[in-house]
Formats: sequence, structure tokens, C-alpha cells
Amino acid sequence: MTTQLEEAFATYFEEIERCKVAQCYWSLLHLLVILPDICAALESDNGEAKRDRYLNWCKRHFGRDKTFTPEDRYAVRCALLHQGRTVTDKGQYGSYSFVQPTATGGILHRLVHDFGPEHKPNFTLDVSSMALETVQAIRSWFADLQAVENARRLHNVKRHVRWLARKGEKIIPGISGTTVQTTSSTGGFSS
Repeated sequence: MTTQLEEAFATYFEEIERCKVAQCYWSLLHLLVILPDICAALESDNGEAKRDRYLNWCKRHFGRDKTFTPEDRYAVRCALLHQGRTVTDKGQYGSYSFVQPTATGGILHRLVHDFGPEHKPNFTLDVSSMALETVQAIRSWFADLQAVENARRLHNVKRHVRWLARKGEKIIPGISGTTVQTTSSTGGFSS
């Protein structure tokens, strides 16, 4: 089953790598903050994402990190995706700085800049490090789904994963071999 999930998420994993190679870190950041929503939706009964599902998924797969909590991740997700902001009044930080590796390859990741008692601190995150953490969390989830106690989640993933967007060939009359992003309805797994 893990191999099938790797195949189902191949488009996402490949896109993460393409963004890193092309240094499209802003686009990569948007992808990274939405992936827990996708995973949480897949394992839910109705196939939909919700705040509590996002938080629960992050708690289980990113661990109990007090520096960047599931609530902080969700605050970033909401501010960035819905408002195009890196400033939020939710979570333990008032703002976020998202950086890429320095020209010499240095990584500035999980740095707190305190502005004093009157303001919430700023938290700096390296987007390439976030990518590694997110892929590790998703692969941890793949393995976790195999546990007997997670049979219901696995059953739901099997039911919903066929709708996961994937890269595929689409035949357009008069133009052959055009590769486009498509939603596959044939990629489901048997229960």
C-alpha cells in the first residue's frame, strides 16, 4: 500500500523537487502548507478538509514540536493562502519570514526574533527545510496508515485517493501527446 501512496503523491513530490531546483520557493511554500489539508481530507470519512483535521494530522505527523506547533502551521496556512500575508494574530508568532538557502548554502531555519513584550515574535523558516520536513511527515503518514488501529483511515484513503490530482497524458483532438495536469478517477485502490 505504501508504494501505491508514493505513486499517488508522485506529482506532489516531483513538484516539490522542481520548485527547489528552479528556486521557486514562494510557490513551494504554498504547496507545503496545503499538503496537510490534502492528507487530512483523504483520511476523513467524507473526504473533506477542516481545521481540526489539519491540526490533528500535523500533531500526529510533525510531532509535538513546541517551536512550530500545528496551530502555528495552521495560522501560516490561513494567512498565506487566504490573505497573501505572513502576518497573523493566531498562534505564538505575530509574523513569519520565509527564506531560501543562502548563496553559500547556509540554512536559516526556525529562528525566533523577539521584538519585546509588546509584540509577538517573528519566526524565520527555511522553505527547503520545510519541504524536507513535510515530505518526511507524509511518508510517516504512509507508514502509519498501515497500522491495524488505523484501518478506518486507510479505508478512507483508499476510497478518496482516486480523486487526487495527478499528472497524466490527455489526448486533445489534433494535438497528440500533450501532458497536462489532470484529475484521475482511475487511480483508486481496492479495499
